[in-house]
Amino acid sequence: MRNYYQAALAITAVVSLVSLLFYRHEYNKLRYVLEVFNYFGKPNQKNVETNCTNNVSTFSKPNMKFEVPTSSWQRLENDLYVYSAYNIHDTEVQVIGFGLPSSIQDMQCIIFFENEIKPTLGSFKYIPINSNLSGTNTDKSFYSGYYFYCHYTKNKIPVGITFLTKSNININDAPILAIKSDRYNSNYTNVGVCVTPPLIKPMHSSEMIAFINFHDIIGMDNFIVYDFGISNDFNSQLKELSKSQNPQWKFTYTVVPWNFPFSGIHPNIIKDLIQADCLYRTYNKVMYTISLSWEEYVVPRYHHSLVELMTDFKQSKMKADRYKIKSLTFCTQQIDNAHTKNTRFTVFKKTYFESSIIDNRPIYIYNTDEVFKKDNIYIREIGKDLITLNRYKHCFEKPNPNADNEDTSILRFMEDIQDSPMYRKFILNTR
Repeated sequence: MRNYYQAALAITAVVSLVSLLFYRHEYNKLRYVLEVFNYFGKPNQKNVETNCTNNVSTFSKPNMKFEVPTSSWQRLENDLYVYSAYNIHDTEVQVIGFGLPSSIQDMQCIIFFENEIKPTLGSFKYIPINSNLSGTNTDKSFYSGYYFYCHYTKNKIPVGITFLTKSNININDAPILAIKSDRYNSNYTNVGVCVTPPLIKPMHSSEMIAFINFHDIIGMDNFIVYDFGISNDFNSQLKELSKSQNPQWKFTYTVVPWNFPFSGIHPNIIKDLIQADCLYRTYNKVMYTISLSWEEYVVPRYHHSLVELMTDFKQSKMKADRYKIKSLTFCTQQIDNAHTKNTRFTVFKKTYFESSIIDNRPIYIYNTDEVFKKDNIYIREIGKDLITLNRYKHCFEKPNPNADNEDTSILRFMEDIQDSPMYRKFILNTR
């Protein structure tokens, strides 16, 4: 009998040893898989890293450096200013300028190169920035935005540019613009939103939060704000959240100075200037770029995000270099919608648009990867059944009291907004 007990114990020991080895093998396989997830990330989980061994989530947010170059309007002449400089094409520097055409005559451009003290004279040319208006008349001339181009032949990196004019031929008295010339290239398919100053200033902070909150919900989450005098507290809070590694704050918020030196210039011309700078500033950093004012909302009718719509166009071989969006104007003095009058955001209360108001400001979504590569830009107009631009403003035109033009498409995002962490932080927690 004793021999049987010894045999049973021996068998048990062997089975236990085999089980231990099997368990250790499977444990090592599982740990290897978890380490792979930690290093490469999980499928379809963009920019999110999860340390599976201790169940801690972190969010890796790329630094797009939209604030580069640090720009401000610099005076060349009383009627001529320059704002920003870029080097996205070899042997050419591109500069955003504004002024009278008479002030541009006989201009010269001078480029400073990396590790060189002595500047180099470049070859100067310019073309107007397209606008829907002829400009603001002054002594039979007109103010306009311009692209200034300075061509050079050196095989070196340009770091600064200045201009000499007919009344200023001293280089020591001319401002030097720093040139953004990095070749950063991303594979992201996200959207850059350049935000222009509102028509009526100042704006209530809750309305600015509504703009950020809504467009963040539909995936337009890289905001480059051209500052018109926004409070430091507002900007600081949004900047702090945009730098957070918490996955619930996925947007970026960049403030760009906008010390525009002229008054009385039509808002469309201001938008053209900002759109021009925006395209250069976001080049090779985002897939799509759009310029909006704080009163304008991009509203998808079928898709949940703008990128989804653009992806469908691409897959359907309907891709374009830029896409024109039709707009609807919602007068803010109209009576609030009875079903949504208790909501906090104006865009959910005003649901009747005024069809008699003519849209004189087209809005475009730019494919930034293509727009600087072609001389002929292909434009596709998107139907209102897919997307619209909702513009909310005080209407000085007399509205049609008999019009029954209700559009509630934006309301399908209301629940998402009210459940969002941004709404809870800035709206619910400040009541």
